[in-house]
Amino acid sequence: MKIVTSAIIGNGRAVYLGDELGRGGEGSVYEVKSDSTVVAKVYHQSISVLKQEKIKTMVGLKNESLLGFTTWPVDVLRNSNNQIIGFLMPRLAGKAIHSLYSPKTRLNEFPKATFPFLIHTAANLARAFATVHESGHVIGDVNHGNFYVTDKGTVMIVDCDSFQIVSHGTQYKCEVGIPMYQPPEFQNISSFRDVDRTYNHDNFGLAVFIFLLLFMGRHPFSGRYLGPGDMPIEKAIKEFRFAYSNSAAAKMMQPPPGTLTLKAMPSNIGTLFERAFSTEGTGQGRRPSAKEWVAALSSMADQIKRCPHKEEHSFPNILGSCPWCELEGKTGVVLFPTLVALSNQSLSTFRLETVWAQIVAVSSPGVAPALPIVPIKGITPSKTVVEQARARKRKKYLSVVPSILGVTLLFLYPAGWIFIVLASFIFSMALRDGDGSQLKQELNQKYKEAEQAWNQLSTRWAREAGQEAYSKKMSELENARREYQGLIGLRTEKIKQLESQQRNRQLHAYLQRYRIEDARIEGIGPSRKATLESFGIETASDINANAIRQVPGFGPSYTRKLTDWRNRVERNFVFDPKLGIPQSDIANVDREIAAKRKKLEQELLAGQSQLTQISNQIKVRRNAIWPELVNSANRLAQADVDRKTL
Repeated sequence: MKIVTSAIIGNGRAVYLGDELGRGGEGSVYEVKSDSTVVAKVYHQSISVLKQEKIKTMVGLKNESLLGFTTWPVDVLRNSNNQIIGFLMPRLAGKAIHSLYSPKTRLNEFPKATFPFLIHTAANLARAFATVHESGHVIGDVNHGNFYVTDKGTVMIVDCDSFQIVSHGTQYKCEVGIPMYQPPEFQNISSFRDVDRTYNHDNFGLAVFIFLLLFMGRHPFSGRYLGPGDMPIEKAIKEFRFAYSNSAAAKMMQPPPGTLTLKAMPSNIGTLFERAFSTEGTGQGRRPSAKEWVAALSSMADQIKRCPHKEEHSFPNILGSCPWCELEGKTGVVLFPTLVALSNQSLSTFRLETVWAQIVAVSSPGVAPALPIVPIKGITPSKTVVEQARARKRKKYLSVVPSILGVTLLFLYPAGWIFIVLASFIFSMALRDGDGSQLKQELNQKYKEAEQAWNQLSTRWAREAGQEAYSKKMSELENARREYQGLIGLRTEKIKQLESQQRNRQLHAYLQRYRIEDARIEGIGPSRKATLESFGIETASDINANAIRQVPGFGPSYTRKLTDWRNRVERNFVFDPKLGIPQSDIANVDREIAAKRKKLEQELLAGQSQLTQISNQIKVRRNAIWPELVNSANRLAQADVDRKTL
């Protein structure tokens, strides 16, 4: 194949090509020496006259809107025979979209990407589709290799020369397509050469990629089929077996384990997915349009709240708890990178010694004063009780008079003994009436009530006036201080652990670089690769027999092919002790330590005000309860003296 080093652009001027930047099945991309903002795509083989006309037409149709979202042809490239051999296009920035929606790749390729970033990217993808459609074109070949994302979430569509273009009544077809991103009505098509594409066909692929972004790389039609036989993605698409649908059970489908459900999204988002993937969407224009997705995703972006446990987790505010914490707990896969800067800037503003001095300067409320004791000896009985006691004493003395008088009368008049005894009894009973027994009951009741009130106040005093809350908070702050002082040692310990596992870590990092998506494995095409990815198997490091057995449609034959591929990759691994620990592993440790440092700093910085508040609250409660205690003690002592006096 002849190497092209120069070409002629539309105005007849020659441009010189530099290094090859990338190579595909159809052509290669080269740098342009005279202009760093554009690159040159040169076809490997001569292209047809119709294709040449298409490129020339596209150059004439370029506009600012298209150039904002696509690598649209901006000028033709001709050879010395005046044949179009390629075109100039804007230089591409960003990374392939699958490195963003795949959680395992995202941690390294997009270290600052959060769920709001995924929503933002999905909305920008929809904006890119809307721009192409508003210009009258159809993307057609919607696939994971045609979308690139920058670290700001902007989206660029590549391979624009495969678009379906219409200009002045002439239609240039899109002749390619990957079935797993094509709508149900295209699943039986063997060739796209004569197919008229519509926006509604594109809208199916758009919904698939929005789903991939929001659902952590899971294909909407990859799940567990509960019926007989195999259910590859293409067949599931054809039969409308959306695995996450509210009616999935009727289609004998279940989503893979460790995934979200539609209920984790705002209801309007779920409704759009249902429309996109059901029979309702097959009619002309019935699937959600790109503009509908832009509106829904923009609204969703305003309905996000942050997880109270992990700063890097954000989720729709319709949910009561964080779904990402739950998924990470189930799968062990970290979904989002920690949102903590790895610099030491926080250390320059936080001074432990200063903060701790402020904490210990907070005055302790001290031990609660002992309960008040009122000496009974110093309390005199109440006036009513004293008078009643005197009356009872007089009656006591008088009560012996009837007995003495009766004996005397009986001695003098023995014959009237019965009348004498009866009269003595009646007189004694008369003296006994009004002896104060009712008052005594009242005093006993009053004592019980005073005792009960005292016990309740004593319990409240022990609960609210003690320094336990202060001591507990101080203990927590002391633990935080020790933990903060030990962060350097903790990092050293973790690095030592990594060093002891250096070979395994190097091997793991090596295997993670080999994505199944990019591998050539006999019998495992794009559909089966997407199924593996939906079940969390993305790289060579994820491959083991037990994991593969959990994937529907992957029996012993496919398991052997995958493990054989992994073994071939692993055989090329060479351990190099000089390489040390992979930087990605060290970065993970530093993220973990930085997150812990930030949490401890926040806790310690709040310590002074929290301790002050606790101490003041204890003192206020003591001042409020103490007068009640004194009054209660006096009432109890008075009630005790009164009941004992009577």
